[in-house]
Amino acid sequence: MVVILVGLTIILLVTVDLVIRWRMAQRTKAPAPLAEAVMDLLLPALQPEHFSVPGGLFFHRGHTWTNLLFSGQVKVGVDDFLQRLLGHIDDIALPPVGATVKEGEPFVTIRQGGRTATLRAPMDGEVCAVNAELVKNPALLRRDPYTRGWFVALRPTGLAANLSGLKVGEDALAWLRMEVSRLQKFLSDMLRVEQHALVGLTAADGGVHVDGLLEHVDEETWRRFQKEFLGA
Repeated sequence: MVVILVGLTIILLVTVDLVIRWRMAQRTKAPAPLAEAVMDLLLPALQPEHFSVPGGLFFHRGHTWTNLLFSGQVKVGVDDFLQRLLGHIDDIALPPVGATVKEGEPFVTIRQGGRTATLRAPMDGEVCAVNAELVKNPALLRRDPYTRGWFVALRPTGLAANLSGLKVGEDALAWLRMEVSRLQKFLSDMLRVEQHALVGLTAADGGVHVDGLLEHVDEETWRRFQKEFLGA
């Protein structure tokens, strides 16, 4: 009888150990399939055709744009790609009239809750007008980034040189396709290590929101996005 009890005890202990090991293995393997499943939902929405790129505008690698005016001045703003990903905006800080801005240097700050995104100027110039309406109502950027949502008007000081580094027309579309591909990889890598980033992304119909996607990532991912896509 004692031998039987000892044998049963050993079998029970081995079984429990195997169950524990199996559960640990399943937890270790869980992130990859989960990330793949979420990317399967994201990919249909993360396509170039879902982002607006108007003809005639010049696009900067930091996702700002330039529009040439008949007066010789230029208007600048943020592109549809970035404003969609950022989501809601609580405050926008614009440079004052008379300020000098340099291509590639910080010139606009967007605040969302307790964190900010710094945008780079698409060209050199002196600020000759600011969009006071946008400062009062940041939601204009979400509704109309290419017209009523402009940032400032500049009196350009290096127009020819600056334009040579911007994208327009077919080049802008090709660049956008590359940016969308980079974003897909960025999000895939992020989801593999940030499982809680899924919170708030899924819609009622089971799809995934693209608009405001960055609202749901943590601080480190927010900083990484700025470094990789905004040149911060």
